Amino acid sequence: MWEPIGRLIPKSVRKAGITAAVNDALVCEEFDRIARHILGEAADKCRAVYVKDRSLWIAVLSNSVSSELKMYEQDILRALGERFGQNRVSELRFMV
Repeated sequence: MWEPIGRLIPKSVRKAGITAAVNDALVCEEFDRIARHILGEAADKCRAVYVKDRSLWIAVLSNSVSSELKMYEQDILRALGERFGQNRVSELRFMV
């Protein structure tokens, strides 16, 4: 019998054992969307890279971008927590 693809993908992800990696990629994608909302075009100068030990690592091209993101850190963490759970990301870390 045919099964909707919406049910197949989560099953396949679990079966392959890559649930955490997929969730990390979704967190990075959501951060990039939030950064675009906060920074506008300056968001082109930052990109979420990975999640490790509840820290979201962000590559930035300048200290000014990391400083502005640091000002909004609690708002960013709150938005990520609402979408992925409060224990998913607890801090932002920057790579300049």
